[in-house]
Amino acid sequence: MKILAVDDDPMVLDLLKGSLPKAGYDDITTAGSAAEAMEIVQTAESPFECFLLDIQMPQMSGIELCDWLRYIPDYSETPILMVTAMSDKVFINQAFAAGASDYVTKPFDPLELSTRMRVAERLNEKQRDARQSGQMVQSLLNGNFQGEKFNFDTAFAVRDVAGVIDRMALENFLLQLGRGGMFATNILAFQIMNARSLYDSCSAEEFYYTITDVAEAISDSLSYGESFVSYAGRGAFICVCHGRDQIDPEQLIQDVQQSIDKMELVYDDWREMEVKVAISPCQRMGLRSGRAAIEAIDTAVDKARRAASDAAHSDAYSGWKRDLIKAFAWAG
Repeated sequence: MKILAVDDDPMVLDLLKGSLPKAGYDDITTAGSAAEAMEIVQTAESPFECFLLDIQMPQMSGIELCDWLRYIPDYSETPILMVTAMSDKVFINQAFAAGASDYVTKPFDPLELSTRMRVAERLNEKQRDARQSGQMVQSLLNGNFQGEKFNFDTAFAVRDVAGVIDRMALENFLLQLGRGGMFATNILAFQIMNARSLYDSCSAEEFYYTITDVAEAISDSLSYGESFVSYAGRGAFICVCHGRDQIDPEQLIQDVQQSIDKMELVYDDWREMEVKVAISPCQRMGLRSGRAAIEAIDTAVDKARRAASDAAHSDAYSGWKRDLIKAFAWAG
């Protein structure tokens, strides 16, 4: 795995160059500043496969460098680990908001770092399909996509929407919070009703931009402190919200639906596109952490999908009932 490590402390770079080869990662390039790293990235003969970034550096921070990297198509899905002494939750939030994949605090245990690197390596393997869909999305944005539509199940990354990050980063963010950070954390999910029918009726470009619009509507409606949204595939969205205020799901779903309705979404041929969403109950995490937080994500998505299915059946029954009443009225 080709690695670029960036830190303004030469001792840290020496430690990384000494410990990572012992774990099987010997293709390491180092940089002493963000500016040097940017030059290395721009002149590299082949793309890097993992980045280790310090946060607190002069002139340009690691968070700013992470954000810069995410705008390069080759690095839109590449694992980025923040290796830093900044352990406050505010820095964790900023790092993941900028696109970080994981977070390791100094002084780090070489064994822990090698474990994180193996996670990054698996992330590279798991996200090959995601990177392919990311390349497809980039070609959509460039207007030159030619190929089959991505799979309905694909949890592709939504770009350029504040507060929206990819699912793997969201899971790593939750794992980093620990029990203290989880105490005021809420997890819930949204599901587009009849998402499969919507997918079948759309071109790849139409579906991508519809998902982006819904993600934006959700993110803009979450006024409950610090929040992250992630697209989970199959028309579902995961939401992680911080704050001591209780979330009112009924009010939130109204806000999101109103925001979507105001967008007046249409197909490319200007036909009206009906997009309605359902919401799961809100789960307050309390002292749960680790794998329990990841399980809470899956539970929220399942509940949102059931809510969407129930709502769709209810709408279908109501429509059938109205048609039946009209038929009796006409017959009379």
